[in-house]
Amino acid sequence: MDGYLQTTIGIVVSVILFLIGYRQTIGARRERVSSANRAVYKALLRRLVLEEYAPKIDDINRLIEGKAHEFKVSPGDLHPDEQVLNKVFAEIFDNDFIAPEKRSEIESRVGSAFDELTKGKQKIDEARLASPDHEKRKAVLVGILGLLASLMGALVSLFLTIGKELSTGTDISAFRSFLPIFAVFFASLVSVIAISFVKKIREAPEDAPTRVAAAAEGALLEHEVMETLGKQGISFQIEPKIGMLRPDFVIEVGGKRIAIETKSWRSPPPISMISRVARYLQELLRTGAVDSAAVITRGRMPNLERLLGAENIQFVPFKEFPEWLKSRRQST
Repeated sequence: MDGYLQTTIGIVVSVILFLIGYRQTIGARRERVSSANRAVYKALLRRLVLEEYAPKIDDINRLIEGKAHEFKVSPGDLHPDEQVLNKVFAEIFDNDFIAPEKRSEIESRVGSAFDELTKGKQKIDEARLASPDHEKRKAVLVGILGLLASLMGALVSLFLTIGKELSTGTDISAFRSFLPIFAVFFASLVSVIAISFVKKIREAPEDAPTRVAAAAEGALLEHEVMETLGKQGISFQIEPKIGMLRPDFVIEVGGKRIAIETKSWRSPPPISMISRVARYLQELLRTGAVDSAAVITRGRMPNLERLLGAENIQFVPFKEFPEWLKSRRQST
Protein backbone atom coordinates (compact mmCIF):
# COMPACT_ATOMS: atom_id res chain seq x y z
CA MET A 1 0.00 0.00 0.00
CA ASP A 2 2.88 2.34 0.84
CA GLY A 3 4.36 1.74 -2.61
CA TYR A 4 1.15 2.89 -4.31
CA LEU A 5 1.05 5.96 -2.07
CA GLN A 6 4.62 6.93 -2.94
CA THR A 7 3.91 6.44 -6.64
CA THR A 8 0.78 8.58 -6.47
CA ILE A 9 2.59 11.35 -4.57
CA GLY A 10 5.38 11.38 -7.15
CA ILE A 11 2.96 11.64 -10.08
CA VAL A 12 0.93 14.38 -8.38
CA VAL A 13 4.10 16.37 -7.67
CA SER A 14 5.14 16.05 -11.34
CA VAL A 15 1.76 17.22 -12.63
CA ILE A 16 1.64 20.20 -10.23
CA LEU A 17 5.18 21.28 -11.12
CA PHE A 18 4.42 20.98 -14.83
CA LEU A 19 1.25 23.07 -14.55
CA ILE A 20 3.06 25.75 -12.54
CA GLY A 21 5.95 25.84 -15.01
CA TYR A 22 3.58 25.98 -17.99
CA ARG A 23 1.62 28.84 -16.48
CA GLN A 24 4.74 30.84 -15.60
CA THR A 25 6.29 30.48 -19.07
CA ILE A 26 3.98 29.69 -21.99
CA GLY A 27 0.81 30.78 -20.20
CA ALA A 28 2.32 34.09 -19.11
CA ARG A 29 3.53 34.83 -22.65
CA ARG A 30 0.12 34.01 -24.12
CA GLU A 31 -1.51 36.37 -21.64
CA ARG A 32 0.89 39.19 -22.54
CA VAL A 33 0.24 38.64 -26.26
CA SER A 34 -3.52 38.64 -25.65
CA SER A 35 -3.28 41.85 -23.58
CA ALA A 36 -1.18 43.53 -26.28
CA ASN A 37 -3.73 42.62 -28.96
CA ARG A 38 -6.57 44.02 -26.85
CA ALA A 39 -4.59 47.21 -26.26
CA VAL A 40 -4.09 47.66 -30.03
CA TYR A 41 -7.82 47.21 -30.72
CA LYS A 42 -8.89 49.59 -27.95
CA ALA A 43 -6.38 52.30 -28.90
CA LEU A 44 -7.41 52.26 -32.56
CA LEU A 45 -11.11 52.12 -31.67
CA ARG A 46 -10.82 55.15 -29.38
CA ARG A 47 -9.10 57.23 -32.05
CA LEU A 48 -11.73 56.27 -34.62
CA VAL A 49 -14.73 57.04 -32.42
CA LEU A 50 -13.51 60.05 -30.42
CA GLU A 51 -11.54 61.76 -33.18
CA GLU A 52 -11.81 62.17 -36.94
CA TYR A 53 -8.94 59.76 -37.39
CA ALA A 54 -8.50 58.07 -40.77
CA PRO A 55 -6.44 54.91 -40.11
CA LYS A 56 -3.35 54.27 -42.20
CA ILE A 57 -1.62 50.92 -42.50
CA ASP A 58 1.78 52.33 -41.50
CA ASP A 59 0.22 53.87 -38.37
CA ILE A 60 -1.43 50.57 -37.44
CA ASN A 61 1.87 48.70 -37.83
CA ARG A 62 3.64 51.29 -35.68
CA LEU A 63 0.90 50.91 -33.06
CA ILE A 64 1.30 47.12 -33.14
CA GLU A 65 5.06 47.36 -32.65
CA GLY A 66 4.71 49.95 -29.90
CA LYS A 67 2.24 47.85 -27.92
CA ALA A 68 4.38 44.76 -28.45
CA HIS A 69 7.36 46.49 -26.84
CA GLU A 70 5.14 47.82 -24.06
CA PHE A 71 3.96 44.30 -23.17
CA LYS A 72 7.41 42.76 -23.77
CA VAL A 73 6.45 40.44 -26.62
CA SER A 74 7.62 40.16 -30.21
CA PRO A 75 5.73 42.34 -32.72
CA GLY A 76 5.51 39.29 -34.96
CA ASP A 77 3.41 37.46 -32.34
CA LEU A 78 0.56 39.98 -32.55
CA HIS A 79 -2.33 39.92 -34.99
CA PRO A 80 -1.62 41.28 -38.49
CA ASP A 81 -2.91 44.69 -39.58
CA GLU A 82 -5.74 43.18 -41.65
CA GLN A 83 -7.09 41.26 -38.68
CA VAL A 84 -6.86 44.37 -36.50
CA LEU A 85 -8.99 46.27 -39.03
CA ASN A 86 -11.49 43.39 -39.27
CA LYS A 87 -11.85 43.29 -35.47
CA VAL A 88 -12.32 47.06 -35.20
CA PHE A 89 -14.81 47.08 -38.08
CA ALA A 90 -16.85 44.29 -36.43
CA GLU A 91 -16.98 46.12 -33.09
CA ILE A 92 -18.09 49.37 -34.75
CA PHE A 93 -20.65 47.62 -36.93
CA ASP A 94 -22.16 45.82 -33.93
CA ASN A 95 -22.14 48.82 -31.57
CA ASP A 96 -25.63 50.20 -30.84
CA PHE A 97 -24.30 53.14 -28.84
CA ILE A 98 -22.86 54.89 -31.91
CA ALA A 99 -25.29 56.99 -33.95
CA PRO A 100 -26.03 55.47 -37.39
CA GLU A 101 -24.61 58.49 -39.23
CA LYS A 102 -21.43 58.43 -37.15
CA ARG A 103 -21.11 54.65 -37.59
CA SER A 104 -21.40 54.90 -41.37
CA GLU A 105 -18.78 57.64 -41.44
CA ILE A 106 -16.35 55.58 -39.33
CA GLU A 107 -16.94 52.50 -41.50
CA SER A 108 -16.08 54.58 -44.54
CA ARG A 109 -12.77 55.61 -42.98
CA VAL A 110 -11.98 52.00 -42.07
CA GLY A 111 -12.91 50.98 -45.62
CA SER A 112 -10.29 53.38 -46.98
CA ALA A 113 -7.68 51.59 -44.85
CA PHE A 114 -8.84 48.26 -46.28
CA ASP A 115 -8.37 49.63 -49.80
CA GLU A 116 -4.87 50.79 -48.90
CA LEU A 117 -4.13 47.34 -47.48
CA THR A 118 -5.34 45.62 -50.64
CA LYS A 119 -3.24 47.81 -52.93
CA GLY A 120 -0.13 47.59 -50.77
CA LYS A 121 2.13 44.69 -49.85
CA GLN A 122 2.55 43.40 -46.33
CA LYS A 123 5.95 44.26 -44.93
CA ILE A 124 7.82 42.03 -42.52
CA ASP A 125 11.17 42.12 -40.84
CA GLU A 126 13.39 39.53 -42.52
CA ALA A 127 15.19 38.88 -39.25
CA ARG A 128 11.93 37.87 -37.60
CA LEU A 129 10.91 35.79 -40.59
CA ALA A 130 14.19 33.89 -40.50
CA SER A 131 14.05 33.29 -36.73
CA PRO A 132 13.17 29.82 -35.37
CA ASP A 133 9.53 28.93 -35.60
CA HIS A 134 7.59 29.86 -32.46
CA GLU A 135 5.66 26.58 -32.40
CA LYS A 136 8.90 24.58 -32.45
CA ARG A 137 10.31 26.63 -29.59
CA LYS A 138 7.09 26.12 -27.68
CA ALA A 139 7.19 22.34 -28.26
CA VAL A 140 10.81 22.17 -27.05
CA LEU A 141 9.95 24.19 -23.95
CA VAL A 142 6.95 21.97 -23.16
CA GLY A 143 9.15 18.90 -23.58
CA ILE A 144 11.81 20.27 -21.22
CA LEU A 145 9.16 21.23 -18.65
CA GLY A 146 7.61 17.78 -18.85
CA LEU A 147 10.96 16.02 -18.49
CA LEU A 148 12.05 18.14 -15.52
CA ALA A 149 8.68 17.77 -13.79
CA SER A 150 8.80 13.99 -14.26
CA LEU A 151 12.34 13.86 -12.85
CA MET A 152 11.30 15.92 -9.83
CA GLY A 153 8.36 13.60 -9.19
CA ALA A 154 10.66 10.59 -9.46
CA LEU A 155 13.12 12.20 -7.02
CA VAL A 156 10.33 12.84 -4.50
CA SER A 157 9.27 9.21 -4.81
CA LEU A 158 12.92 8.14 -4.43
CA PHE A 159 13.34 10.12 -1.20
CA LEU A 160 10.13 8.65 0.18
CA THR A 161 11.29 5.15 -0.75
CA ILE A 162 14.73 5.64 0.81
CA GLY A 163 13.18 7.02 3.96
CA LYS A 164 10.82 4.06 4.23
CA GLU A 165 13.57 1.49 3.59
CA LEU A 166 15.91 3.09 6.15
CA SER A 167 13.18 3.19 8.78
CA THR A 168 12.47 -0.52 8.32
CA GLY A 169 16.12 -1.53 7.92
CA THR A 170 15.57 -2.95 4.44
CA ASP A 171 18.43 -3.22 1.96
CA ILE A 172 17.96 -0.23 -0.38
CA SER A 173 20.46 -1.56 -2.92
CA ALA A 174 17.98 -4.12 -4.26
CA PHE A 175 16.86 -3.38 -7.80
CA ARG A 176 13.22 -3.99 -6.95
CA SER A 177 13.36 -1.07 -4.55
CA PHE A 178 13.87 1.29 -7.47
CA LEU A 179 11.16 -0.14 -9.71
CA PRO A 180 8.51 2.25 -8.30
CA ILE A 181 10.86 5.15 -9.10
CA PHE A 182 11.00 4.21 -12.78
CA ALA A 183 7.23 3.68 -12.75
CA VAL A 184 6.73 7.18 -11.32
CA PHE A 185 8.98 8.73 -13.97
CA PHE A 186 7.25 7.09 -16.94
CA ALA A 187 3.74 7.58 -15.50
CA SER A 188 4.51 11.24 -14.83
CA LEU A 189 5.89 11.68 -18.34
CA VAL A 190 2.75 10.16 -19.85
CA SER A 191 0.58 12.37 -17.64
CA VAL A 192 2.28 15.65 -18.59
CA ILE A 193 2.22 14.67 -22.29
CA ALA A 194 -1.53 14.05 -22.02
CA ILE A 195 -2.04 17.38 -20.23
CA SER A 196 0.02 19.30 -22.81
CA PHE A 197 -1.96 17.64 -25.63
CA VAL A 198 -5.26 18.67 -24.02
CA LYS A 199 -3.99 22.23 -23.52
CA LYS A 200 -2.90 22.43 -27.15
CA ILE A 201 -6.36 21.37 -28.32
CA ARG A 202 -8.09 23.85 -26.01
CA GLU A 203 -5.83 26.72 -27.00
CA ALA A 204 -5.90 26.01 -30.75
CA PRO A 205 -9.20 27.87 -31.48
CA GLU A 206 -7.78 30.96 -29.74
CA ASP A 207 -4.60 31.01 -31.82
CA ALA A 208 -5.28 33.51 -34.58
CA PRO A 209 -2.60 33.88 -37.26
CA THR A 210 0.24 36.14 -36.15
CA ARG A 211 1.94 38.70 -38.37
CA VAL A 212 4.97 36.47 -38.95
CA ALA A 213 2.89 33.33 -39.54
CA ALA A 214 0.61 35.08 -42.04
CA ALA A 215 3.54 36.63 -43.92
CA ALA A 216 5.55 33.41 -43.90
CA GLU A 217 2.66 31.38 -45.29
CA GLY A 218 2.02 33.99 -47.98
CA ALA A 219 5.70 34.08 -48.91
CA LEU A 220 5.79 30.28 -49.16
CA LEU A 221 2.86 30.28 -51.57
CA GLU A 222 4.53 32.97 -53.71
CA HIS A 223 7.70 30.86 -53.96
CA GLU A 224 5.70 27.77 -54.91
CA VAL A 225 3.84 29.68 -57.62
CA MET A 226 7.14 31.05 -58.96
CA GLU A 227 8.65 27.54 -58.95
CA THR A 228 5.65 26.17 -60.88
CA LEU A 229 5.95 28.92 -63.49
CA GLY A 230 9.65 28.19 -63.87
CA LYS A 231 9.09 24.45 -64.32
CA GLN A 232 6.60 25.09 -67.11
CA GLY A 233 8.90 27.58 -68.82
CA ILE A 234 6.42 30.46 -68.56
CA SER A 235 7.88 33.95 -68.60
CA PHE A 236 6.76 36.14 -65.72
CA GLN A 237 7.37 39.44 -64.00
CA ILE A 238 7.45 39.87 -60.22
CA GLU A 239 5.44 42.82 -58.90
CA PRO A 240 5.55 44.88 -62.11
CA LYS A 241 4.31 48.43 -61.72
CA ILE A 242 1.04 48.96 -63.57
CA GLY A 243 -0.06 52.51 -62.92
CA MET A 244 -0.32 52.72 -59.12
CA LEU A 245 -0.80 48.96 -58.75
CA ARG A 246 1.62 46.08 -58.30
CA PRO A 247 0.22 42.54 -58.73
CA ASP A 248 2.33 39.67 -57.37
CA PHE A 249 3.03 38.31 -60.88
CA VAL A 250 2.22 39.06 -64.49
CA ILE A 251 2.65 36.06 -66.79
CA GLU A 252 2.49 35.65 -70.54
CA VAL A 253 0.80 32.43 -71.63
CA GLY A 254 -1.32 31.58 -74.63
CA GLY A 255 -0.58 34.95 -76.18
CA LYS A 256 -2.22 36.79 -73.26
CA ARG A 257 -0.99 38.67 -70.22
CA ILE A 258 -2.46 37.44 -66.95
CA ALA A 259 -2.11 39.17 -63.59
CA ILE A 260 -1.75 36.79 -60.64
CA GLU A 261 -2.36 37.50 -56.97
CA THR A 262 -1.46 34.90 -54.31
CA LYS A 263 -3.61 34.53 -51.19
CA SER A 264 -2.88 31.79 -48.65
CA TRP A 265 -6.59 31.19 -47.97
CA ARG A 266 -7.29 27.60 -46.93
CA SER A 267 -11.02 28.24 -46.52
CA PRO A 268 -13.29 30.97 -47.92
CA PRO A 269 -12.61 34.27 -46.12
CA PRO A 270 -15.27 36.95 -45.52
CA ILE A 271 -16.97 38.16 -48.70
CA SER A 272 -15.78 41.70 -47.95
CA MET A 273 -12.17 40.56 -48.18
CA ILE A 274 -12.81 38.68 -51.43
CA SER A 275 -14.61 41.65 -52.97
CA ARG A 276 -11.67 43.95 -52.13
CA VAL A 277 -9.30 41.64 -53.96
CA ALA A 278 -11.74 41.45 -56.90
CA ARG A 279 -11.98 45.27 -57.06
CA TYR A 280 -8.21 45.52 -57.02
CA LEU A 281 -7.92 43.11 -59.95
CA GLN A 282 -10.73 44.88 -61.82
CA GLU A 283 -8.71 48.09 -61.54
CA LEU A 284 -5.80 46.21 -63.08
CA LEU A 285 -7.99 45.00 -65.94
CA ARG A 286 -9.28 48.52 -66.60
CA THR A 287 -5.73 49.71 -67.24
CA GLY A 288 -5.60 47.45 -70.31
CA ALA A 289 -2.13 46.22 -69.36
CA VAL A 290 -3.42 42.68 -68.70
CA ASP A 291 -6.09 40.59 -70.40
CA SER A 292 -7.30 38.62 -67.38
CA ALA A 293 -6.48 37.97 -63.73
CA ALA A 294 -6.31 35.04 -61.35
CA VAL A 295 -6.11 34.58 -57.59
CA ILE A 296 -4.10 31.54 -56.48
CA THR A 297 -5.25 30.18 -53.10
CA ARG A 298 -4.42 27.23 -50.87
CA GLY A 299 -7.97 25.89 -50.72
CA ARG A 300 -10.88 25.82 -53.11
CA MET A 301 -13.07 28.93 -53.32
CA PRO A 302 -16.38 27.66 -54.78
CA ASN A 303 -18.40 29.70 -57.29
CA LEU A 304 -16.74 33.01 -56.46
CA GLU A 305 -16.56 34.10 -60.09
CA ARG A 306 -20.34 33.76 -60.43
CA LEU A 307 -21.08 35.40 -57.07
CA LEU A 308 -18.86 38.41 -57.79
CA GLY A 309 -19.84 38.71 -61.44
CA ALA A 310 -16.15 38.84 -62.38
CA GLU A 311 -15.84 36.99 -65.68
CA ASN A 312 -12.17 37.82 -66.27
CA ILE A 313 -11.10 36.95 -62.71
CA GLN A 314 -10.61 33.34 -61.67
CA PHE A 315 -9.92 31.80 -58.25
CA VAL A 316 -7.61 28.82 -58.68
CA PRO A 317 -6.47 26.47 -55.88
CA PHE A 318 -2.72 25.90 -55.99
CA LYS A 319 -3.16 22.14 -56.48
CA GLU A 320 -4.91 22.86 -59.77
CA PHE A 321 -2.55 25.66 -60.81
CA PRO A 322 -0.29 23.54 -63.09
CA GLU A 323 -3.30 22.13 -64.96
CA TRP A 324 -4.83 25.60 -65.17
CA LEU A 325 -1.64 26.89 -66.82
CA LYS A 326 -1.71 24.04 -69.32
CA SER A 327 -5.32 24.82 -70.18
CA ARG A 328 -4.39 28.47 -70.81
CA ARG A 329 -1.70 27.31 -73.24
CA GLN A 330 -4.10 25.00 -75.08
CA SER A 331 -6.71 27.76 -75.45
CA THR A 332 -4.61 29.50 -78.13
